[in-house]
Amino acid sequence: MVLDLETYARVMARLAESGGARAEVLARHGVDEARWDAADAHWQARLSGALADEDVPVPALLAAYCEAYQAASRAAAPPVSLEQFARVTSLLQSTGDVQAALAQVGVTLADYVRGSEHWSRRMAEDSGMERRFHAALRGETGGSPE
Repeated sequence: MVLDLETYARVMARLAESGGARAEVLARHGVDEARWDAADAHWQARLSGALADEDVPVPALLAAYCEAYQAASRAAAPPVSLEQFARVTSLLQSTGDVQAALAQVGVTLADYVRGSEHWSRRMAEDSGMERRFHAALRGETGGSPE
């Protein structure tokens, strides 16, 4: 039996964040290699087929997959703190070296991207959060991370 789209997206999100721990991720989701290979081939073919439809700008299947993947990614772990997000952002602005900035702060790229989505959304909704971010960019501390 092939995995449903939401489960497939969840496993894909976990695999992207796993750092190569494929067997552990699959086992955690009750999927062996053969079942995963079949599900992956099935969904890759379906998604590719949906993309081939030039009459539809964003195929419904692709939109559903993206939504499920993003939800799984957000739920995987809490985002980095606002201070960590600001520190990586500051290092990126000053050095342009993604890997060094992430290593110096001790976060993964997946954590930073998830934090970017989370904190950008929060700052758009709350000007106080935006002020905290800019203070953290300047290296000012204060308040508790959310």
